[in-house]
Amino acid sequence: MISLFSFILVLCVVSGVVSAIVIFGDLPNFRGTPIHKLRLGLPSVVRLYKTTNERYFNNKLQLWFGYTVPTAYMAVVTVCIYNFLVKTTPVLFTIVESKLVRYYMYFTIALVYLATTLAVCSDPGKITANTEASKFKNNQLIFFDNKMCSTCRVLKPARSKHCSTCGHCVLLFDHHCVWINNCVGYYNYKWFLLFLVANINLLGYGSYLCGTVLVSQKLRWGKSFWNIIVATNAVNKITGVFFLLCSIFVCITTIFTALHLRYLYLGVTTNELDKWSDIEYLVRIGALYELENNSIDNETYVEKVTLQSGEDVFISLKNNEILINRANLPLYNLRKIESVERDLINVYDRGFWNNLRERIYIH
Repeated sequence: MISLFSFILVLCVVSGVVSAIVIFGDLPNFRGTPIHKLRLGLPSVVRLYKTTNERYFNNKLQLWFGYTVPTAYMAVVTVCIYNFLVKTTPVLFTIVESKLVRYYMYFTIALVYLATTLAVCSDPGKITANTEASKFKNNQLIFFDNKMCSTCRVLKPARSKHCSTCGHCVLLFDHHCVWINNCVGYYNYKWFLLFLVANINLLGYGSYLCGTVLVSQKLRWGKSFWNIIVATNAVNKITGVFFLLCSIFVCITTIFTALHLRYLYLGVTTNELDKWSDIEYLVRIGALYELENNSIDNETYVEKVTLQSGEDVFISLKNNEILINRANLPLYNLRKIESVERDLINVYDRGFWNNLRERIYIH
């Protein structure tokens, strides 16, 4: 039993570490960190998978296979909940007599199933030829007019993006979430937030209830918590595993949720954060300029590059075409962007609460 418990404990820790790498490894905030490097540590496997997917499954394999993640996750949750109800709650209800604890526990379990179903099955905002014009305007900095999706062959509204996994463009695209095998976009961001909150609630409350049982068993047995878990009975072992599992994953889920709340505060999506990183790079090397009092085909920002001939030209951020060269330079008044914070305005940032209302689609 101890060896089995040790295996489960190691599995929990490894699962936590792997989940952290998968969840955080590709986020812009972690670029260049060891987590990001580990996330990129299997390039040969990824290449083999992509080749097989394109050649034999018409790029549908990833979407089909993706359903195994939420299915497996809910299967694990169901098994854990079953064992918790059968093994841990009989001891818990001898310690805590409040009916509120019992009712809130059932509410917590129901909420995680409901939130997962809504997040997996909801429409994130698929763009079709009949999709109405977006409420967001192109800022001519990271989103541009008349941009067509090369795959869907539809006009891409501002703040949208094509998802290679789902195979379509999505309004207000944030990211494709492997845990729900669905894009997170304009219409389902609220269900994604509910999914995160429901899991934080499940893990946090589960950790609290299991901790309550372990404290009572410590007083009963007069041993340390570790000895209570590994050297008493099966109920304490299972309760201890759940306590460790919930404690590890509630931290990971809370940090991930906090990152998304920060993005809401900044008025950006996960996808846009990547684009703003490119703009920050141009500003840092002194290559971003604004066209003052005029524009070229509605473009108001250009990038300065030096040709092999030594001539400085200014190219479009939209398609890299040369817009200004030595011949027409006197016609334009260019202002060098010195700072992203001082010289640029994020037109999509309307303040945290308005950003939140916008993302959870309250009108």
